[in-house]
Amino acid sequence: MPAKSESANPQERSGNIGSEFQPTISDDASLEPLLDEIRQRHGDTVMAILVYGSWLRGKRDTMLDFYVLVEDYHTLDSAWQGWLCHLLPPNVYHIHHQPTKTPSAGKDMRAKYALLTLERFCHSVQHDFHSYFWARFAQPCEVLFARDAATTAKLEGAFSSAALTFAKHVIPSLPDRFSSRNLWTEGLSQTYRCELRTESSGRAESLYDFKPDWYDELTQALSGTGANLSPTVKRNVFSNQSSIIARKLSATRWWLRRLQGRLLSLLRLYKAAFTFQDPLQYLLWKVERHTGIYIEPTARQLKHPLIFAWPLLWKLYRQGAFR
Repeated sequence: MPAKSESANPQERSGNIGSEFQPTISDDASLEPLLDEIRQRHGDTVMAILVYGSWLRGKRDTMLDFYVLVEDYHTLDSAWQGWLCHLLPPNVYHIHHQPTKTPSAGKDMRAKYALLTLERFCHSVQHDFHSYFWARFAQPCEVLFARDAATTAKLEGAFSSAALTFAKHVIPSLPDRFSSRNLWTEGLSQTYRCELRTESSGRAESLYDFKPDWYDELTQALSGTGANLSPTVKRNVFSNQSSIIARKLSATRWWLRRLQGRLLSLLRLYKAAFTFQDPLQYLLWKVERHTGIYIEPTARQLKHPLIFAWPLLWKLYRQGAFR
């Protein structure tokens, strides 16, 4: 495969908005064994590999989150996995690099990666009603690999679309005047409520506070793009240009997203049991990491989660593990 792609800083990408490339992380040689595993599994169908989430915020005690964008699904283990991914993307898989026991072998690393076609990814960040894709990729992410310049251009367009779609859906729910911080913290909080998430209630604020200048510059770049905001004389304060109809419909649309999101989250959880190694153990680990809530599963639940784990998941839900 060709070398990973890099991009200029946001200011140098004329006319584009969206996530920036951050080569400081992709230069980390420790990621290469995991990337090699992905390449071995999916070969020449891989068009791009992205990393997002807490790894980019400096956390190293967590499982890495990759997105693998492919040309088609023919390298999946079976045709039905491709059919499931076409019906409800993405498919989620687990990879584990366990080095040989030598001084220079490196450390044990685990990651999960979400897989779908680049075409579907580009469509979803622009056109999906639900926020699953465009909320994630309106935030910072890094491109670890892009097949060629054409793929890089598509990714830039997709990131721009994600940020613009996020703003278009969030701004009608905001007051007449709002700050960049309001846009991102309120918007991300709304999108979290549209999924079964384990993050704490202050998660959106912590995301913004980690990189406020990045979010502020992105909000400025959204002015004049059709996002229904315009700058005011006060720095990082904007005027809401949404129509009266859009504002009235906003609450209903977010209610529908929350309803849709509960169903989609359950379906994706069910689907992951067919593709993800030890899915229940991973879910319990993530819930405990974010909330401190843990319920010990039985051996039967671990072995057959689709059949026996539902009472455990219900107990977690009742205890506030999913928000």
